[in-house]
Amino acid sequence: MIAPWIQFMDYVLPDVPGCPIPAANIAIRQATIAFCEQSLAYKATHPDIAVVAGTAEYDFVPPDETVVHVITYAAFNGDELQSRVGEYGISNPDWRSEEGTPKYIFGGMTSLMLIPAPDVDGTLIMTVALKPSPDATGIDGSIFNEFREAIIHGALSRLMLSPKKPYSNPSLATYHNQQFTIMTGQAGTRTARSFTRAPLQTSILRRG
Repeated sequence: MIAPWIQFMDYVLPDVPGCPIPAANIAIRQATIAFCEQSLAYKATHPDIAVVAGTAEYDFVPPDETVVHVITYAAFNGDELQSRVGEYGISNPDWRSEEGTPKYIFGGMTSLMLIPAPDVDGTLIMTVALKPSPDATGIDGSIFNEFREAIIHGALSRLMLSPKKPYSNPSLATYHNQQFTIMTGQAGTRTARSFTRAPLQTSILRRG
């Protein structure tokens, strides 16, 4: 269930008198994106992908109003793939043109690439960390319920740094940013400890 940005307003607006709701919406969305990127707390099981021999690139299928930020685990036909290695970490200079058993997976903005391109059909399974899309109207209710305090601090920091506004307050913005950083780091530590190959509770549903 999605929690719209309006659910944050009772926590944000009292501390920024005179702040327009559209400005608050933007700050809340930006703070939520930053929280998800830094903590990786919005984790999900991606739908299995049917891999076809000779085809290396596949689109992500995230829920509406989200994008995949990073792949946290991937396996092809039961064999784990390395997901934290950039192209410069691959020793074979001909990896773009070769086929074989995939060993690596690269995640882009909207798609992924298996390296080398698979030479057999198979199934790709993944767990991923999500974040709201730039035009998102809300965040998953589980993130709101568990981490809204961090996001509120992040939004207030951004709003109070706005110049020449009735609610401008650089010193208080610094406090809120410190709290955001601390809470986001704590969430990231919890997330790192909970990463597992087992299915996650938050699953991405296939769109029909």
